[in-house]
Amino acid sequence: MDRAAQREQGEQTRRALVQAAAVEFAAHGYTAAVLEHVSDRLGLTKGAVYFHFPTKAELARAVGETWTAMWAEEVARSTERGFDLQELESFMVRMTERAQHDDVWAATIRLAHDREHIPDEIPRPSEAWLTVIGVTLQASETRGELRQGVDLEAIAWQLTAHVIGMHSVMSALDDKQSPADRVRQLLDSYRSVLATTPTRR
Repeated sequence: MDRAAQREQGEQTRRALVQAAAVEFAAHGYTAAVLEHVSDRLGLTKGAVYFHFPTKAELARAVGETWTAMWAEEVARSTERGFDLQELESFMVRMTERAQHDDVWAATIRLAHDREHIPDEIPRPSEAWLTVIGVTLQASETRGELRQGVDLEAIAWQLTAHVIGMHSVMSALDDKQSPADRVRQLLDSYRSVLATTPTRR
């Protein structure tokens, strides 16, 4: 096997380990996660995990970096389309759908809760949501799309709390409605405050 093929195989193994670790972290949290369980999921030896990720903290960091790259890609996609209130709804739908099925997303939320036990910096999805929502509301106010006197900081905080809570509730309950429906219901409740009714895409 040539070097290029070896590098590609190594990257594939790393990606597989990150995905397997995400399942483990999401299920058990950082302190209770067992690296041997990660290797068992892939039929590898524990040594294979340590070769790529010598510590559990490095594996947690890799999960967080994977989430960060995914989030940045989705933000860039919406920014390119124009991050107005209408696009915010589309973004929230996409990310809520991913949150229901993406092990890396679930693991990152769990790791954020366990961050005091992790020596490396772990992304905080709630802060990322607050930033995106806050920037969108500010841009919308600048364009004259919001009613005067709206407390943007308060609305951004409340929307962030609601969307994070919605992720948790939808994961815990057997919800018959889709993430898209729940997001639209959430935003509908804010339209009278924001004085805007985005056109559906």
